[in-house]
Amino acid sequence: MVEDQRRTEPYVRALERAIGPDSVFVDIGTGTGFFAFLACKLGARRVYAIEPDHAIEIAKLCAIDNIGHDRITWLRDLSTRLELPEQADVIMGDMHGILPFHGSNLASMIDARRRFLKPGGIMLPGRDVLFAVPANAPAEYREVDSPWQHNRHGIDMRRGRSFVANYWWRAPEAAVPPDRLLAEPAPWAVIDYARLESTDAGGEARWVIDKPGEIHGYYVWFNSEFGHDLPIDNSPLLPATAYGRAFFPLAEILSLESGDVLSLRFDAKSTEDDPLIRWDTHVRAANGEEKARFRQSTFNAQPFDREAMQRMSSHHVPELNVAGQADLFILDAMRRSLSLSQIAEDLARAFPQRYANAESALARVARLSAAYSNNVPE
Repeated sequence: MVEDQRRTEPYVRALERAIGPDSVFVDIGTGTGFFAFLACKLGARRVYAIEPDHAIEIAKLCAIDNIGHDRITWLRDLSTRLELPEQADVIMGDMHGILPFHGSNLASMIDARRRFLKPGGIMLPGRDVLFAVPANAPAEYREVDSPWQHNRHGIDMRRGRSFVANYWWRAPEAAVPPDRLLAEPAPWAVIDYARLESTDAGGEARWVIDKPGEIHGYYVWFNSEFGHDLPIDNSPLLPATAYGRAFFPLAEILSLESGDVLSLRFDAKSTEDDPLIRWDTHVRAANGEEKARFRQSTFNAQPFDREAMQRMSSHHVPELNVAGQADLFILDAMRRSLSLSQIAEDLARAFPQRYANAESALARVARLSAAYSNNVPE
């Protein structure tokens, strides 16, 4: 991502404008520390570099060779679980996936602005504008048709097709030829990080078709803006940036004629895992006659597991299985401040059906320790 200058350069320019000698900079999702080091180079008085992943250890090693590294406070945790000793002049968070609804991106940015940012401070990016465009994309659509609709072995898998048609995936990285786009790209939502209050977003796009052709789905992407004339441009007419872009299929291939009116409604809800996204398509002919209506959602991409749903019901009275009992045993031993080796020995004795010896138990004990122990003081 650092090497992708179409992604990196706009952030660099924005930081050059925003960072001064008295600036406090918060870098959420610092990764290996590139922007934290850049903020120090630009003269920031204090940098708080936050990253829950092991990548922060690489940043700490690289810090030795960068000027001003003593002004960086490294924090390995989620930003939403941290308190900072001072407020920031500038907060940057580049935690996008293919779309801004990835993981905790929006929730983290909202929380950081509310708790960490000084009045009048700067959020980077300033905003993300989400775009969609109807496309003739037979290669991308093969994911929907093969092997579900047809396959060389003659196996009937048609009942599985609807699940794939309700999901989206990363589109190819190469620039799309202009004649593959059936209309001009249209914005359908804006995420303004200076004012954002919800992790959900939605909106509509509408096109009057003037170029007939088959539509297979939509390319969907975001452009980040920074308050100056160098946004991150991820148009499908250009090679994709490091973020990539999405392809949302139609439930069925449609033939569009000149004058057809195509309406698209998107609704996206952030979750801890994949975002829940719904896209509704409505097509009317030039004379007003309805040609097609599709309602698609990633909720319908998951096979229904009745037993799992029952276990998640508010009326369900859970009973710990053996794996849960073993984890409870570990957590209770951690509460009593036993060493990991002692916990592993006790666990192997208590659950011989799961752990043959202390060595095999230690991996699970260590994993829970990493997840639930307080940070070790440096």
